[in-house]
Amino acid sequence: MNASNWMKRFAAIAGSVLMGLMFATSANAANPETVTVDVTWIAPIDIVTVSALRFGLLDVGMAENDTVTINTTGGYSESVANTVVGGTIAPAELTITVANTTPISILVDTIGSGTYYTIGTFLCRYEGAGDVGCESAYNVTSSGSSSSGDSLEIGAVLTKNATIPAIAGDDDTTFEVTVTFQ
Repeated sequence: MNASNWMKRFAAIAGSVLMGLMFATSANAANPETVTVDVTWIAPIDIVTVSALRFGLLDVGMAENDTVTINTTGGYSESVANTVVGGTIAPAELTITVANTTPISILVDTIGSGTYYTIGTFLCRYEGAGDVGCESAYNVTSSGSSSSGDSLEIGAVLTKNATIPAIAGDDDTTFEVTVTFQ
């Protein structure tokens, strides 16, 4: 066999092997795979105050560290008898509306205080469940009622913090309720 024929045969065989490898590689390569994307849009959380936290009418003679506690069902206790002398005594009431049944976290935080008192030790009652401290995450599942919302009642402890007697009149403050998806 002459060198020219041998070279032609070698080139033909090598070319066939290379073509076979190229086809084998592309035949064994991963094909495109379609993957589903799942996106769920949800309405934001809506919080509405129905009524304020009300401690009633308090005696101006409250001493430093005397307390009045309002629970989530409207009952109250006082560290010194006759501190509450009348008026409306009630927990705060809010509605929380979330479109879907989903886990949420409720957090209540003091952002202010009155001239003569502080508010703290918050208790929450969500949809009639038992009282739970809510100054750290209170985790519940929303009912998903988009029309009426879920009920949240909040009670707290008022502590007289000034060594001087309170002066008659209103001494209002606020607290903050934050609800987030878990």
